[in-house]
Amino acid sequence: MALATPAAHAAGTTLVLNSQENYYLPTAGEGPSLGLGITASGGDAHDVSIAVDASSLAGKATMVVTGDCVSTGTLKVRCDVGPLSGGESIDPFFLKPTAAAKAGDTGAITYSATASDAATVTGKTDVLVGGPKLAARPYPALTGIAPGAVFERTPAFVNAGAAPADKGVMLLVQDSDGVSLARDHSNCHYSARPDVGAWCRFDTKIAPGAAYETDVPLRYTATKDTMYGYNTYIAWPVGGTAPDSFDPSEFPETGTGTPLGLESVASGSGFTGPGYGTFATAQHADFQALGDTVEGKVGETVSITVGVRNNGPGRMGFQWTDADNSGTFVVTPPAGTTITGAPGPGEQGDPGPRWNCTPGKAGAKKYTCDIGSTDFRPGDSVSQEFTVRIDRVVPGAQGSVRAVQNPKYPNRDDDAANDTTAIAVKATGSATSNSSPSASASSSATATASPSGSGAGTSSGTTTGGGLAATGTDGVLLRAGTAVLVVAAGGALVFLAVRRSRSQGVR
Repeated sequence: MALATPAAHAAGTTLVLNSQENYYLPTAGEGPSLGLGITASGGDAHDVSIAVDASSLAGKATMVVTGDCVSTGTLKVRCDVGPLSGGESIDPFFLKPTAAAKAGDTGAITYSATASDAATVTGKTDVLVGGPKLAARPYPALTGIAPGAVFERTPAFVNAGAAPADKGVMLLVQDSDGVSLARDHSNCHYSARPDVGAWCRFDTKIAPGAAYETDVPLRYTATKDTMYGYNTYIAWPVGGTAPDSFDPSEFPETGTGTPLGLESVASGSGFTGPGYGTFATAQHADFQALGDTVEGKVGETVSITVGVRNNGPGRMGFQWTDADNSGTFVVTPPAGTTITGAPGPGEQGDPGPRWNCTPGKAGAKKYTCDIGSTDFRPGDSVSQEFTVRIDRVVPGAQGSVRAVQNPKYPNRDDDAANDTTAIAVKATGSATSNSSPSASASSSATATASPSGSGAGTSSGTTTGGGLAATGTDGVLLRAGTAVLVVAAGGALVFLAVRRSRSQGVR
């Protein structure tokens, strides 16, 4: 970055303009966003504004204004910053080549930053049409890495542009959480955060068509709980447009080993970019299904909460992918019950909990619910509340909760015994109740004849069951008829007993 700092203003505040040295405009497509920053040093600055002028590229480029800047003419913008305390990054525009632009054309972008209480500063970025363009070689996907083991990656790139990267190359390495990069090289600067990574500078001149890779691999160590992750890198010419994520201040540590170098390799066809690759370790995560008990009276609607817990030792940790979940769990309600709360995704049930399951309707035979976290760590759990109506008592009825892995990112569970658990039932009421709450309530006190004929009794209880209750006009008649039969049978028994007693007396 080119730094333009004027003599100190009388008030003690100075402006520092941070502009890139070079802007490489491709001969087709669009160029990168222009990198620009402004800092107030020695105090706060006010009414800060930056005028940017790329009119030297008239006929060679067009401008697409971005950020908070406004056009002030052909290939000119003004960026009003206002009061400034510390530094601020600005994204003013990017350029597109015209049909008349050809490789080798040059120009310049100039800057003038002003403030009401600081001296004006100026700066410049040189523009080259058809400059160097570095394309990366993707990393291969790695699998089966032992938990906590070291693995290696080798960045490589080709200059696919029309001009040499004659000032050298910058390399930025960034990775997912769960890995650490060895601080091996004195020309590299490291961050304490893996997702920020490291950057290295190489003074090697890269000619058009030339390809290089690092002379030794980068070394990574995966943490013991890591199951999935990625490594990525990007290379760009020294002085050219840096990635938006690049902030040199975030890399406070310098390596102490031998410098990382570059060695020439065949360009080939493998440099398709981006410099990205995934990895998977052999670590596993034990998913335990979490059940509950449906408890209440026939006709009541109650709540249960079921789900899955990650017992470790692995952490799923692939929130950087396009995956929606760390797996699912399938919920099957017990016989004699009905799931009644089934709102749409993210909506509140009426009544019922928020819903993260399919199908989105009541009364289904089973439901599939997301383990919605893609950063599912050991000890984490995901649950879903269901509202359940107890329709009737079914002896021995049980539902189930079953954990199911994401097929693309399996948790490699080695303990299948706890993948499924029961949804128990403790229901009180008539074994002959049907699915109507009112009918169930009215029939719970109805006596029925014993199938064996040994006597009559009620079917209330926790685990009893039986046929549907008799209801309506026909039901009244049937109950009356049953009572008569019982009485008649009782009278016959008494009569026989009496006859037997009298016979014994005569004898």
